[in-house]
Amino acid sequence: MVTRRGLLGSTIAAGLAAPALAQAPIRWNIGFVNATGSSYVETLRPSAGRIAQATGGRLTIELYDTLVAGPEQPAAVRDGRLDGSFAVSPWLSAEAPYINFGHLPGLITDVARYQRMLDPLLRDEMAKVWRDRYRSVQLATGVFEDQCIISRAPLRTVADFAGKKVRVHNTEAGALMQKIGAAPTPVPFGEIVPALQRGIVDLVMTSVGTAGGFGFHNVTRDFSTWRIGTIVPWSLVVNAQVWGRLPEALKPVVQAEFRKIEDEHFANHAPFSAAAIQRLVASGMNHYVAPEAELAKMFAPANVEAVFENWYQRCERAGNDGRALVRRIQAL
Repeated sequence: MVTRRGLLGSTIAAGLAAPALAQAPIRWNIGFVNATGSSYVETLRPSAGRIAQATGGRLTIELYDTLVAGPEQPAAVRDGRLDGSFAVSPWLSAEAPYINFGHLPGLITDVARYQRMLDPLLRDEMAKVWRDRYRSVQLATGVFEDQCIISRAPLRTVADFAGKKVRVHNTEAGALMQKIGAAPTPVPFGEIVPALQRGIVDLVMTSVGTAGGFGFHNVTRDFSTWRIGTIVPWSLVVNAQVWGRLPEALKPVVQAEFRKIEDEHFANHAPFSAAAIQRLVASGMNHYVAPEAELAKMFAPANVEAVFENWYQRCERAGNDGRALVRRIQAL
């Protein structure tokens, strides 16, 4: 039996003329991953009610985290098994690595800069992947809050990573970890806390909000900031045929409301991250920020160039020119 969790769409009748309200409502079933505590969940949580209100109840959204497993959601949207997904970009590491440019070490290290680059370049590049490979329309995009590493023991130097088993959330971070002597170890998302507690892994990469939401403070006392995988994007995408069936009068309304949601999400990134870090510290965890000298070792050319080259090759196999995209990002 399919289980639905509490993020269900509501129908709120307001804002449109009576003849419009008489038309049959449209419902979208949208998938997501329940990354408790993250800015991702906090952003999508109110979206159903906001879209219902903006459209006068003509479009309702129901959010499901169990209909389709997270990594399978992009394909489910493409095939019409889901109407849409708040899809997390690391899910595409295997078949669409091009969209994971934000994971490349040292390329984009600041969320505000990333947002400024969306409309000149990055939004369209992501939208092309969703359109061409997944038959989907991208309606909004965002990023997870600041990334951190939860560890069983303090991480003070690059040398401390050597020999450690690490659960990463993207291929690029995995390639970097291999270069510095760590061992990427696969663990399902829902099992990351017990995996760390039992020593199945020594390190877990995640966002600071998720770290608090999942209760890592109950199993360890150390987390650190190393600027690895700084930009972890997500995108709201809807099946192109589903989007095409939406009345033309509603499309700009839906697009405008999701852009407002996106803008508010980015405006809240820094305060959300800061508050999440403060909560982890208040819970008894020790926060270590890697100094510039250690970051220089981590992101030494010998380490970084290998990660980029691996990404370039995977992009080429998927039919994308990763080198050209990096040059365009650097030019901005």
